[in-house]
Amino acid sequence: MPRPFVLHPACALALAGALSAQAWLPSSPFPSWGNNPGNVTLLAWDPAKTSAQNGAALENLAENLQPGATLSVGPGVWTVSNRFDLSIVASASQPVRIVATNPTNRPIITRPNASQNCLNVGSNGPCRYLVLQNLEFTGGGDLLRIYDGSHVWVDGCYLHDGNGVGIAVQTNSCNHLYLSRNEVARPGPGTPGEGMYLGGNFGSIQVTDSVVAYNHVHDLRGALVGQGDGIELKQASTRNWILGNRVHGCRNPCILVYGTGGIDENVIDGNFCYDGDDAILQVQGEAIVRNNVAIGGSAAFQSHDHQGTSSRLQVVHNTFVSAGRAATLARWGGRAGMVLANNVMYSTNSYSVWFGIGDAGVTAAGNLLFGPGNQTGAGYAMGGGLGDFVHVDLMSFSIDARPRLGSPIDNRGHPHFQLATDQAGAPRLYPADPGALTNSSALQANVFVVSTGGGTQQLQLDLGVPYRGASYTIVAAARTTTSGFATAGFHLPIELDGLFVLSANGGLANTLQNGIGVLDTSGRASAAVLVPPVGPALSGLSVAMSAVVVQNGQLVHVSNPVSLTLQ
Repeated sequence: MPRPFVLHPACALALAGALSAQAWLPSSPFPSWGNNPGNVTLLAWDPAKTSAQNGAALENLAENLQPGATLSVGPGVWTVSNRFDLSIVASASQPVRIVATNPTNRPIITRPNASQNCLNVGSNGPCRYLVLQNLEFTGGGDLLRIYDGSHVWVDGCYLHDGNGVGIAVQTNSCNHLYLSRNEVARPGPGTPGEGMYLGGNFGSIQVTDSVVAYNHVHDLRGALVGQGDGIELKQASTRNWILGNRVHGCRNPCILVYGTGGIDENVIDGNFCYDGDDAILQVQGEAIVRNNVAIGGSAAFQSHDHQGTSSRLQVVHNTFVSAGRAATLARWGGRAGMVLANNVMYSTNSYSVWFGIGDAGVTAAGNLLFGPGNQTGAGYAMGGGLGDFVHVDLMSFSIDARPRLGSPIDNRGHPHFQLATDQAGAPRLYPADPGALTNSSALQANVFVVSTGGGTQQLQLDLGVPYRGASYTIVAAARTTTSGFATAGFHLPIELDGLFVLSANGGLANTLQNGIGVLDTSGRASAAVLVPPVGPALSGLSVAMSAVVVQNGQLVHVSNPVSLTLQ
């Protein structure tokens, strides 16, 4: 089974603030107006009535809710035989909410046949400020179709086993939709059998200013005549945040995002996608693609002209692994604003990176490759294969895509493109690991503050068995740097000052014990900083240290910095 992926909502706030400069990106993936309970009406399933009679009661109450009302629906199977539509105009201060009385025992809303969708929103008129939370939808054509919708929040729902699309937004242009924490499974053998179909071809229908976050979309290979995409966002839809979704088991791409038509961009952020028959993650252009893991498929990542041209595409800190091509960048050469930085692109049987018309003008930095590539510029280093990860298996899709400590991926990212946090919200320590996930630090300290009256800081360097017998030097400097001194594909995270020169040449042997040595059979070494009594005049003095490791005459690792402050 894949390693569980959970991105806490607090981490999403860090992504929205620290990692982007998009003024349109919301401060939270959840609407601020959505949790106002208002006037609550309880609707319990009546055992004296049939499922259809209970469904009729639900339909009647739901379709006539007034602004500020919450309908709390109890567990049971609610069969709605009529066409079920919610065309309700409410407000941010008085939204309409339809929620489960018991979120762990959802009410099941279903239809007797596929002649109509299980639920329609805004088909008989506009729908504004509606919440659907912790409900279950099954049966019918599309499981949920949103027509004229704005400020609609679908959260924590289970949509499964229909005959069309899980959540369809392809009839009217919509804005400010929030699709979060839902599970969409087996949406149908009917057309097109997609998890989420958002927008229309060639920009005919647009979804804007919306969030698709933390959904689990899976098992979409059952579409008999359909496509089986996981989440598809169509051309000219813009200012959408596709965040933290887990998508797998797809016939077509797990996530497919077209271009914006030149208006702003979309952000595809922190998604975990694997096990598909086509490309796993496909993005045309005008997007920021960051902190995603895409594993398997004919290509892990694919970008080409698709109802629009590829341009203004920033692909940063992603992990792409496939037996096919890791990354197919078909129409990147000569296009404006193309950035490929701090990605891990590994192919076991094909190209690591393939530029269909060349890579002229592409900004590339800090990328790790395994498998041949046709790149011509700088910005790439070679990795060692799937063993560079904690565990990635392309057959069983058992996945833990963190870089193994000390592997060729470890600390090889370029500082200019370093994101503050990784896919799971963990801070990225400098030098950054390329890819979507970071690992722990190779150089650890027991304390970071020592008294001016004297004390000791214990240091531990641990790179693992592959580095046994390698030579190490712990170098010191007056301060760290975020620009880095580039050498042999690494960026040294401390300043090159007089203290650096002294420590590199063994001049601090009495203070920095075992600062130069050889890693033991486990690839470990211990050192200590001995601080004699220096008096209060030096209070506040700080130094930074980093380990430099050489094996067989080559620089093979530069560690994270560790600080020591006198107090």
